[in-house]
Amino acid sequence: MPGPTEVQQARRDQGPVTDRGALRKEGLLVAARRVFETKGFVDTRVSDIVKEAKVSHGTFYTYFDTKEAVFTAVAHRVIEEMLASMAITIPSADFHLRVRDSVRRFVLAYRPHATMIGLMEQVGLFSPELRQLRLDVRETFVRRTERGLTRMKDQGLTDPDLDVEYTAESLGAMLEYVCYVWFSLKREFEEERLIDALTAIWERALGQGAANS
Repeated sequence: MPGPTEVQQARRDQGPVTDRGALRKEGLLVAARRVFETKGFVDTRVSDIVKEAKVSHGTFYTYFDTKEAVFTAVAHRVIEEMLASMAITIPSADFHLRVRDSVRRFVLAYRPHATMIGLMEQVGLFSPELRQLRLDVRETFVRRTERGLTRMKDQGLTDPDLDVEYTAESLGAMLEYVCYVWFSLKREFEEERLIDALTAIWERALGQGAANS
């Protein structure tokens, strides 16, 4: 396939410059996500996406050069939506409520995006570029957790010797994998009971379990 024209490359680099262009790109992203979630990454073709979006192949290649490129754009959109939904916190000075709220907000943010996150896990196993995407996505959430733990430690709410970086890595991995098993592998859990259990594990990891027992 020939390379992009100068106009196409400019649109890819700068994004749509008109409202119509923005709507077309948005439509492609929405259509691509639907197709990826229905057919999976491997079986999805660009022709499936343009058919779902009701646009031409030329329109697709105006904004994206490959299936991997549009998958990456959809993945970043998922993370933006998850972060936005996790930004609303309950105002509380109570340590238990703060931890439980953080756990619950992650679960609620993960649930509607579980299929795409599962696909990111899968494609990261065979594509170096998309493996880095998955690591970048995970890094976003780990660093967010690390910032929250740092604030708690500075406020004297955790073990003063807490290793914030590796605790954030470990607790983040636990939350992610539990949600993966729950929503992608369809293991049934009692929601409130599971959130209570995850909260208790977090509290103990942060050095509060023994003090509050």
